Amino acid sequence: MELDELKIGWQALERRVAALEVQVPASGASPVHAELRPLVVGQSVQMVFGVVLAMAAGTFWFDHRDAPGPLVAGLLLHLYGIAMIVAAARNLVLAARARASAPLLELQARVAELRAWRIREGRWFGVVGCFMWVPMIVWGFGLAGVDIVAARPGYVGWNLLTAGVCLGVYLVVRRLGKVPEGASVRRARERLAEVERFARGE
Repeated sequence: MELDELKIGWQALERRVAALEVQVPASGASPVHAELRPLVVGQSVQMVFGVVLAMAAGTFWFDHRDAPGPLVAGLLLHLYGIAMIVAAARNLVLAARARASAPLLELQARVAELRAWRIREGRWFGVVGCFMWVPMIVWGFGLAGVDIVAARPGYVGWNLLTAGVCLGVYLVVRRLGKVPEGASVRRARERLAEVERFARGE
């Protein structure tokens, strides 16, 4: 009796492994291709914006090498633009792997890797983004020919203090957030879960 139960259990396990290893779908397209399309579009736009920001900020800090305030603000924005490019490129690479045809188990692993990266980069950009509008203010005044750091240091300090408050609000909202990886990745995971249940005959 125990041997029969063992055989039945083993057969069920083999069927489940076979279902997970199946190439889905048969047409060759990943089942999460459509779900990740908004992410691909958004990251493509982010990359373009990052290039524009990096180039503009690079020109700005180079032209203000003799003014510490605008120089630092320009450098921070330049680095922020580069970070946007790098993050978008990694998102696009991971999304492309998840959108390629592969066995279900492999697709789940790829989407899990994308999800982990999205959560990490979201935290980084969330924290840094709370402060980046301060150098943008300095940049804006600098483009108008005003060194706001030298002219009104108290104003810049007040904005930095406000950025600290923004960070506190962000951390609270982040803790309460239910979809830290973004809606596209969440839908992709749900889609793969549906495919897995279908393959297992549930």
